[in-house]
Amino acid sequence: MVATYENIFEDVSKTVESSPIQIWTLNETLTGLFLVLVLYLSLVLKILPTFMKHRQPFQLNRLLSIYNAVQVTSSLYIVFLYSKYVFRHGVITTRCPQGEDLKDSINDILPYFIAKHVDLLDTIFFILRKKQNQVTFLHVYHHSAMVGWTWFHYMYHPCDHFVVVGLINSFVHVIMYTYYWLASLGPEYARFVWWKKHLTKVQLIQFVLVISNLYYQQKLSPCPLPAAFHYYCLFCISSFFVLFINFYLQSYSKRRVSNSAKEAVKDD
Repeated sequence: MVATYENIFEDVSKTVESSPIQIWTLNETLTGLFLVLVLYLSLVLKILPTFMKHRQPFQLNRLLSIYNAVQVTSSLYIVFLYSKYVFRHGVITTRCPQGEDLKDSINDILPYFIAKHVDLLDTIFFILRKKQNQVTFLHVYHHSAMVGWTWFHYMYHPCDHFVVVGLINSFVHVIMYTYYWLASLGPEYARFVWWKKHLTKVQLIQFVLVISNLYYQQKLSPCPLPAAFHYYCLFCISSFFVLFINFYLQSYSKRRVSNSAKEAVKDD
């Protein structure tokens, strides 16, 4: 029997009300999400840059080593958690979890939900180290949009539509934070991070896979996402794709031109 929006959302409401995660005031209203984003944007766009304006950069290598190691570990846990789900239910799931299954889905979403909020610390560490050039529109927009995405998913539609998305994204984060971890260990480890430029390529491949999965998941599911949420997700991923391509072209095309110019000077 095909589940309807009405009984799915009714079941979601009952499950969330009876769950201990309800103590998270962030999940109670849209105001919670608004406050989180306002706090984040205020910190990274105004408060912390002003605080650091006349200060020397903080030396955070040891803290960053721990932070990045934790990020790698937590991302590996999510990869393991969601891989088990995919092996059990497939890449395109056609079930509509309710009751205990829905409660399990909510519990499975929680680690990813928390991870996207912890990721916001990336920006704070950049600013404290006076790496303001890395606090780009792409960086801030990407982090903010992912918090909004996971919040809506966790509170309003805790289904299993995004299991593969979370799996792919967490796998990419394992690679990304492994790079950050090695880089934070010092210049003697520089030979192990030669693959930095390939990170953006991996992220671009990620977006293509995610868009494909979201499209077919929505098309084949007996309980598809609300249209507005679905198109919001597609818009986010599509905009990430465009912005990351632009970043890649600006970063590495200019570098190639610069290297070519240096070689020309040497030849002269």
